[in-house]
Amino acid sequence: MLRSMRSKPVAIALICILTGTTAAVAAIRIAPKPTTDSVTISSEKPAGEVILTHQDGTIALDRDCHTFPCKLDISSLPKGEYDVMIRNGTDIEHRTGLYKE
Repeated sequence: MLRSMRSKPVAIALICILTGTTAAVAAIRIAPKPTTDSVTISSEKPAGEVILTHQDGTIALDRDCHTFPCKLDISSLPKGEYDVMIRNGTDIEHRTGLYKE
């Protein structure tokens, strides 16, 4: 059944329904892009755990944000592209595209 569905958002939605997790792809806002020392993460959620991962999936930064927008110091991270995920229980928001110069 999944083979006939070529739309990635549909496949993600089905996986989230089957696992009990919800995903909101465009709900995270990141500024500035690109950045060097700090970044502000905004979300429609009131709070959550912000996780930045390297492209290989390893965790680069994991912080609890008690309110959004949340400012993160990323000056110690190496230059490169990071994925951003906000987790609040089983609710997960995901977005790629944070680039540190």
